[in-house]
Amino acid sequence: MGAIRYSKITIRQPELLKAKVEKAAALRGMTVTSFINGILELAADKTIGRIEARELTERDSAALLAMLGKPSRPNAALRRAAKRHREISGG
Repeated sequence: MGAIRYSKITIRQPELLKAKVEKAAALRGMTVTSFINGILELAADKTIGRIEARELTERDSAALLAMLGKPSRPNAALRRAAKRHREISGG
């Protein structure tokens, strides 16, 4: 396994936020870099997880399948939007 490669991210933040981050890192006995990396990783994992793992409950799955099986007819607003789209796009 190869060595870990590092890259640099430069950010600007208000002085009050910097002081708060430094205090939080110190209270945890961490360097500011370690503290920020840990928080960034948690935020990235949460964001990626929420977007990539969209799970439906059984009830949601049943409702979706029912809707797909019997699609509703386009209402007046949808028909108007489709007409505008055709006019604008030339199609």
